[in-house]
Amino acid sequence: MNGLDHRDLHWFYPFIESIEVIKRFVSMLERIIVSFFILCLPCLLTADQSAEAEVLTLTPEELANYTFETEQEDPAVVTALNVGQQYILSSQRQLVMDLLARRLGILSLSQSETDLKALQLLVDQKFIAKSDIRSWQAIGVIFGDILVKQHRLKWIFYEDEDGSSKALQWKETANFVFPITLFSRRVQFNQAIVMKDLYNELSGVIDGFKAYEQRLRLP
Repeated sequence: MNGLDHRDLHWFYPFIESIEVIKRFVSMLERIIVSFFILCLPCLLTADQSAEAEVLTLTPEELANYTFETEQEDPAVVTALNVGQQYILSSQRQLVMDLLARRLGILSLSQSETDLKALQLLVDQKFIAKSDIRSWQAIGVIFGDILVKQHRLKWIFYEDEDGSSKALQWKETANFVFPITLFSRRVQFNQAIVMKDLYNELSGVIDGFKAYEQRLRLP
């Protein structure tokens, strides 16, 4: 058997060299990683210790009296209706009056609970399309006028971080009712509209915050 000449292995030499290069690269990478941990470990330990130092430990008694930080909400801005807003309300009232006169022959309203019957007829006889948001909001204005007269509320313009709307306010308190969108939203979600029931429900809410404000004034 002839011996293997080293010249017959010339094809294998590049692979050997590649392996040596890889070994040197891995060795260099290991040194970099070790150096990184040596340099950064004190910083990591210091940060961890700082985080531990910031942890507040409370006794049960302290916890019971602790005041947690809460996000402060911007208060609502309440203003009297300007001329333009008053005109819009008047236009919405006229829209309903025209509808009542044309469909039911009703020429006037009294801002009393008897008006609820006329509004209920408009609903029951489907004189207002579900998609007619403007007319449904106009119904809310007439409904709101009844609340104004019967509960001594007033129309105001209400604005907060969620939006703005015309609303009803009880005196100068933070108690509000939003009748304009009441019916358009109920139609949107296919909820029944029973005027008398809604009036009684809102009247109960109004009586509730009247009673609450009265208790606040007691000595």
